[in-house]
Order: sequence, then structure tokens, then C-alpha cells
Amino acid sequence: MARLPRPQDLADHLSAVVTIKDAHDQDRVLVAFQPKQLEAFNLTPLVRDPNENGPEHIGFGGQAGGGKSFFARGLAVAVALMWPGSTSIIFRKTKGEIKANHVNKIRAEIPEHYEGKRIYSYNTTDMVMEWPNQSRTYFGFLKQDDDVFVYQGPEYDVMIFEEATHYSWWAVSWLVSNRLRATVPYSRPFVVYPSNPGSQGHFWFKRLFIDRRYREFEEPDDYVFLGAAVSDNLELRRRDPGYEKRLNRLPEPWRSWLRDGDFRAGAGSALSELDWQKHFVEPFEIPGHWMQFGSFDWGFAHPFSFGHYAVNEDGVVFKVDTITGLRKKPYQQADQIKRKVPIDKLAYIVAGHDAWSEVRARGENTRSIADQFMDEGIILIKANISRVMGLNNLREFLTWDDDTGWDPMLRFMDTDGNRKCFEQLESMTTDPDDMEDVLKLDADDFGEGGDDMYDETRYATASRPSPAPSIGVKERDVEAWSSSTLAYEAEQQRISRPPRSLQEDDEALADNPFGAYL
Repeated sequence: MARLPRPQDLADHLSAVVTIKDAHDQDRVLVAFQPKQLEAFNLTPLVRDPNENGPEHIGFGGQAGGGKSFFARGLAVAVALMWPGSTSIIFRKTKGEIKANHVNKIRAEIPEHYEGKRIYSYNTTDMVMEWPNQSRTYFGFLKQDDDVFVYQGPEYDVMIFEEATHYSWWAVSWLVSNRLRATVPYSRPFVVYPSNPGSQGHFWFKRLFIDRRYREFEEPDDYVFLGAAVSDNLELRRRDPGYEKRLNRLPEPWRSWLRDGDFRAGAGSALSELDWQKHFVEPFEIPGHWMQFGSFDWGFAHPFSFGHYAVNEDGVVFKVDTITGLRKKPYQQADQIKRKVPIDKLAYIVAGHDAWSEVRARGENTRSIADQFMDEGIILIKANISRVMGLNNLREFLTWDDDTGWDPMLRFMDTDGNRKCFEQLESMTTDPDDMEDVLKLDADDFGEGGDDMYDETRYATASRPSPAPSIGVKERDVEAWSSSTLAYEAEQQRISRPPRSLQEDDEALADNPFGAYL
């Protein structure tokens, strides 16, 4: 039978937060927290005066080994016993993870019975701990966004998204907005997000808890973040003194993410070059002699994206604005675009190849999207849709270096559309099955998320000559016949060619000294 310590028997670095009475009416400790865990616990409504305001969303963690998982389990137990009749849930990415990291461990840490007294019972089918005071602690998983609908029936006083950056913003916001509510009169619902940096949710976590950039209906006072380090976890350091040394051997950016808890390292995405201060400029009037062009990614059930771009004398590309919409037919999209973009001033408009495919908008089953756009006075040409090359090319346009004064060759005017586009670019992560490509993401039913604006921006930069060689290349002596030089020249020749759709046998086009792009 498991032995539960008395509060006075705990080590100096532990504080009892949940106790029960034994057969002799003596306190026995079910959950004890280390100082940093206790600090996070004290941020919750469980220990606040009912009339005292405080955060509803609590971010916790940073470094690996900071005691996040134990805190999540201990907090769930505290909710169950301090708010009788309440319902809480702990999420992990997969069913296997929630069982291995929480179900099995909490059952090992807390016995179902103690001295003939039932503490809880566990329902394997429903993955729920049921407590004598009618509280319930559920264990859930969110492998895919659609998994949220498994949880659309119950209501939860507390949600704990363990390893929160493993989930999409849509999944988290849908559950919190729909299923978080008080189930007993005295509960004050809240959410806890224990996590390390990295993975697909890195940027929504960073936006809310690190950068503290808030959108409409998000109140800054509702959000708080408490960092936790390996040094805060004395239990782990005593049990495994070599753990910190092993973190030193991680490759970047994982070393900075997990060893240092640095959410800004590597930017958590496929486009680590992104920086709001470097890439955003105040909107300005485009000089008449600058070339302007467009880029388009078709969508109906998922958002379409149209980018308006201008290029200065030095080849710097400015994204003037991003126009997007959901569930609009081609003529409606064209009308929305023409209201914001001077189509007659655009030298060309590149578009994803699905604008010529058999995929049709609802109600449209004859002509292609490109044909219908032509009817509206918007002529599309096929974009270079290479995903890997396009990603690397976009990185080149976004690259900057303060030490050498190298500025990015792609800038964004500060508009609502471009802010939304930039946030999507920030959310792009590499595909775990192909680290040279971006993970393909679909928008939700409300048009949130996805990668449509990323694709459209990638098409745009792929249509332009590549920026000058990287700083490192420029500073080296370049050999005329080196493989890197030959590869660079071949790439310039490839980019200088007009798109295949414009490469016709027409002698007039062949004689045009200005090429396809004016």
C-alpha cells in the first residue's frame, strides 16, 4: 500500500497543497509543489478571494524539465478536491501520450484507496477519474483539429493544455470559447498552458504570453506567463543530475528552446528570419515609376489570398496589402480585389495552378477560375509552385543582418491584411516528414489558420529575381568555375525566363527586348 507523507515530513523545498485525513484524523499529503509550481498555483482562482480579479489564462514553462507535467496533474487533483462537483480536463497530443504521461503516472502517484478509504475511481473507457465529492478529472487528446468535436458535449471548469504549443490555435480557441464554463456555483473557470517552445502552436503561445500582442476581445489582464527552468525542479536534479548536460547536446534551435526556454530562438517556424520591426514599414504612396504586380492563391472552402506588391529601384519588394476572403465565388473575389488594388497598374499576376484545374467553386462547373477572372479583367499567369525551392527563396527575401547592414528584400506595409498574413507566416513550421518543406495546413471552417497567404507570398517572391547572394557568399572570394557560382548563374537564368505560359513561338514576343515582365 502506498504511503502518503504528513506535511511535516516533506522536504524543505516542498509545500503541501492537497491533503486528506487518514484513519487517525491526521493530514496526509496527496499533492506537494516545489516553489515555482507553487507560484503558478497561486496565480489560479483556487487560492484567490472570490471577489479578487486575476488571470484566466496562465502560461507556464519554457525550459524542458521545469516540472510542467507534474504541475498539470497536481493542479487537476487540487481542482477536483477544492471545487466539489467540478469538471476538469488535461490534454495531450495523442491518446498514447495522455496515458503514458498522465493517466499512468497520476495513478502511481495517488492510490485509489488509502487505509480503507476510497480516494477516487478510474473509468478506463471514458478516461476519467471520479472523486467521492462528484468531481471528475478527464484525460483527453487532440491529435487532429477535428478531435475537438469529441469534447463538444461536456463543460469544463478548468482546461489544462499540456505541451500547449503542440496544438493549433483553432483547436485551443474553439475549446476554450465553447466548452470552458462554470459547472458549479463557486468555480471560476480558467485555463493553464504548460509548454516548451517549438511545434505548430509556438506562435500563438508566443503572441499571447511572450510578446503580449492581443486581438479584439482579448484582454491583456487575462493572460500571465510564469517561466520555469530545470533549476526550479530540485526533484529532477537530484534524481537525474546529468539531465542538464544532455540538453547541451541538442541541435539548434532545440537547444535554445528546451535548454534555455527561449521562445524567440529560431522563431519556432520554417521562417526564422521573420521580425516585425525589420519587416514592417508604414504605408506610403507608391512612386509612379515603380513596378507593381500581384499574386493569387485561389480558395473557396478555404480562404483565397491576393497580394499587391511594388518593387523599388533596388529590387526591394514591398507587399502593399493582402486581400483575403472565404466562400466567395470568382466574380465576388475579383470584385473585392479590384476595389482595393489598381489592377491596370499591375505588370503581371501569378497564381497557383489550381486556378486552371478541374476544382470548381460551388455552382461553377464549366470554365476555369482563370477564365472567370479574365472575364473580370484580371489576367493570371501560372506561378512557380515549387514548395522547397519556393521556401528557400522566400527565406532569402526575408533575410537580414544587423552586423553587416543587410536589410530584408521583402517588406510589408503595416495594414490589417498584411498583419494577418505575417502572423500566418510566423505560424509556418517545417514538415516533420520533409524538413526541407513547410507543413501543409488547412484553414478551419471559419477561415482561421491554414497556409493560403503563405502560398500566395511564396508565389510572389518566386516570380522575382533572387536577391543578391547571401552575405557570407558576398564576402568570400568567388571562383568563376566553382559549383556554387555555376549554380547561382543557372538560377539567375531560370528566373530571368518568362513563365511557361508566356513562352510561345510568337516571333513578336521573341523580339520583345523587354521580356515578359515590364
